[in-house]
Amino acid sequence: MEFTSAGESLKRHWSSHNVEINAGVSEARLKAFEEKYSVVLPDDLRDYFRCVNGMAPDEVDDGMIRFWMLEEIEPLPQSAPQYSDGTYVQNPETLFLFADYSLWAHAYAIHLENTELESNEVIIIGYESPKLISDSFSKFVGTYLTSKDLLH
Repeated sequence: MEFTSAGESLKRHWSSHNVEINAGVSEARLKAFEEKYSVVLPDDLRDYFRCVNGMAPDEVDDGMIRFWMLEEIEPLPQSAPQYSDGTYVQNPETLFLFADYSLWAHAYAIHLENTELESNEVIIIGYESPKLISDSFSKFVGTYLTSKDLLH
């Protein structure tokens, strides 16, 4: 399977599986998100949102995963306060949920801060303890496209 970019790869995959997707967002909307939360989006996540703004509301893929729209993404304390008390995960305000599995059986979060990071870890939120999945959004997408069962 050819992997071009996170955004294009997901768009192509979802289109071939008849998943209803949203048109990408503008650079201005991405900048507004960064300003609102004082974070820097990594290039791969920025590319994704420029290509496709998640799945349509109430849409899931054949594995029951739904990628969220930019407007739905918030820091963990706002999205899932029950996982934000500091005993579950350190620095919960740096984790931003961007997708979920099976109507929130668990969710996927990416680490974002106010500076560009060497790696933007993606973890599962919702298990007894957080589970590291990858060190970048692109690697998460690669796993999603080739070995989706590893994301549960």
